[in-house]
Amino acid sequence: MSEIKLEGLEEILDSLGNLSDTNNLKAALGRACALVERSAKEKAPKGNGDLRRSITSKVEDTEGIVYTPLEYAPYVEYGTGLFAENGGRQDVPWCYQDDEGEWHSTSGQHPRPYMRPALNENREKILKILKEGLIND
Repeated sequence: MSEIKLEGLEEILDSLGNLSDTNNLKAALGRACALVERSAKEKAPKGNGDLRRSITSKVEDTEGIVYTPLEYAPYVEYGTGLFAENGGRQDVPWCYQDDEGEWHSTSGQHPRPYMRPALNENREKILKILKEGLIND
């Protein structure tokens, strides 16, 4: 599973001490996650659309999560084989058989980041949304 977590809300809540109602802040966290989710869907490679459709977000307690449950999602984000960002399989090319029984050879795929850019390009908006959630709380 590929996911990006917006962390640090717990520390903010602790520092604010006696907030009796954090609903506005959690709603703001949900809006911030939705912003990143939309952006990641726009940036994800189109392909057959499965990856884009699988990207979702949720808020659990004080943690916002934007993720996809697809097993291959990290390989798209970070690349594979010779092209993997942090080093990948070096014994290339390698062969594999697809579902139809056809054989293929590959040396890997280049990274096509969509989650990290979605977060990084929206940092200022996220901070603004969370700040408004704190002020309106």
